[in-house]
Amino acid sequence: MAKTPPEKYPKNAALEARVLELETVVGEQEARLEGLVRIAANLTVSREPKKAMAAIVNDISILLHADRTTIYELRPDESLLRGLAVQGSGHLEVGIPLGKGVAGQVALKNRSINLKDAYRHPHFDPKFDKLTGYRTRAMLCVPMRNPKKEVIGVVQVMNKQSGYFTVEDEKLLSALATQAAITLEALRLQLRLNIGNAELRDLSNQLRQKVRELELLYDNERAIAEAESSEDLAAWILNVSARVMGSEYAGLFLPDESGFGPAWYSSATIDEDLIHVPRMALGDGVLGRTASRGRFMYLRGNEFEEHDIPRVLCQEADIVVEDAVCVPLLDGDATLGALALINLRGADHRDVEADEKLSVLLSAQIGRAVTRTVQRRDAQLHDRLMTIGQMLSSVLHDLKGPMTVISGYSQLMAQVDSAEERAEMAGAIRRQVLQFNDMTREVMAFVRGERRVFARKVYLQRFVDAVTEVLDPEFDGGTVAFEVQNSSRNRGYFDERKIMRVVTNIARNARQAMADGGTVRWELTDIPENGGILFRIEDDGPGIPETIRDTLFEAFTTSGKPEGTGLGLAIVRRIVEDHGGTVSFTTESGVGTCFSIRLPGPPDETAPP
Repeated sequence: MAKTPPEKYPKNAALEARVLELETVVGEQEARLEGLVRIAANLTVSREPKKAMAAIVNDISILLHADRTTIYELRPDESLLRGLAVQGSGHLEVGIPLGKGVAGQVALKNRSINLKDAYRHPHFDPKFDKLTGYRTRAMLCVPMRNPKKEVIGVVQVMNKQSGYFTVEDEKLLSALATQAAITLEALRLQLRLNIGNAELRDLSNQLRQKVRELELLYDNERAIAEAESSEDLAAWILNVSARVMGSEYAGLFLPDESGFGPAWYSSATIDEDLIHVPRMALGDGVLGRTASRGRFMYLRGNEFEEHDIPRVLCQEADIVVEDAVCVPLLDGDATLGALALINLRGADHRDVEADEKLSVLLSAQIGRAVTRTVQRRDAQLHDRLMTIGQMLSSVLHDLKGPMTVISGYSQLMAQVDSAEERAEMAGAIRRQVLQFNDMTREVMAFVRGERRVFARKVYLQRFVDAVTEVLDPEFDGGTVAFEVQNSSRNRGYFDERKIMRVVTNIARNARQAMADGGTVRWELTDIPENGGILFRIEDDGPGIPETIRDTLFEAFTTSGKPEGTGLGLAIVRRIVEDHGGTVSFTTESGVGTCFSIRLPGPPDETAPP
């Protein structure tokens, strides 16, 4: 791969580090989602509450990187928390009175408690540490609530391996506690045999919905990680978001620093393509207002008017908005855009808190994906600019030879009075100008993938003289000699200007590699079996480095040449193959290199007898 001088094309290390960081976060999120799906599956295995809870405590510890996990069951008749599932051999199973200790406070006040240092909390009781020899540091306790929002237990995790539990850990554990509570309540009702079929079906549907949501989130994480463009990202996000949340429409808006950007929306109930809005303003409709305010909003009834939100997804979308879940896409403190879910099924009976938690998880996934897509696009743009710079460098470098010839002849013309000599020099200058054009066209044709050859009969001695005229100024007066040995029948069939490019490219490469001097020899011989011609360009230089031998004819392969761009031999192979010929090389370190170019003869109808 060609190395561009740092002062012209600096390597964006920060960009690469950011992309690596995002990929690491994606890997961690996938591991978490796999754990969530596994926990959801384990909850449905056992028919007994104690066994069902015991099946998930280890998985919760792994998922949150905690040292141990305890699930307490609240017994209202005793006003006690009893250990329903306890992890860790040093933990004592004792009753905790309601309101006593950290877990008792969580159960009493129906509010999570997240502690970096448990000993600093006034309700923490250290007697359990003294009895067991265990040292509690960080602690996170969340309530388990049944569908009626009543506390039926507490989930407690302690001592995170990497320090303390984050806000994201708290949200995740709350979601798990909700699932565990639904399962526990369902099992209790089954054991008491006093549940009606309708309530049991409702609880079962809620549990299946939670499992389905987790599975969709897991699939979503994997799919958006593979999205190559904003269009692909929007198509997948809107489809999954609408299915997970049960909405009629879903819209996505991604503004840039100017406050404008593209938006997309689609219907989850009508089979139609994704609709693209090329340019939308910040503040336009539900999507634009969500992006401008950067906060979650659940809009129903007259809440649109109270929050000054128009009842349109955006001005370009002809959609009647009855209710909406509005989610900002965040990357740290920065708002990247907005997701809006329009007209949710059963909006009057939905669990707003559960919808908000699920929306936050979706927005976190989408925010990371948007950032990663932008970073990938910036990296591709950076690579394109480097490639353009390398191509320009190649053209400028190759023009040095013809410029030297033109400069020399121009000076001589000013000193020569003979019209005949001046005409000959002018002809040489015109040939160099034509070579300028050929070089430029050849590089651009290579980049565009064009493959056009205008082959015709060529008198080899005249061709050799033309090549020598180009190369002599570059070899003249140096330590490297250029020799020609023509033993052919003096006739070939090829595109003269393109094959001149082949020979000059290889000869220049050889001269640049021979810092200690030597000889470059060009031999021309016939190929009797097909009337073709064989060129052998041989040098006694240091040989081609082993590190680039396997990729020598690939674009931007170079080594040891400060001004090298790595396009020369890639163009050589393209030209020779376009002629129907072959190019190969042999090399030996310290001995030299030989390139062999085999060009076919004329077509059968014009072949000589």
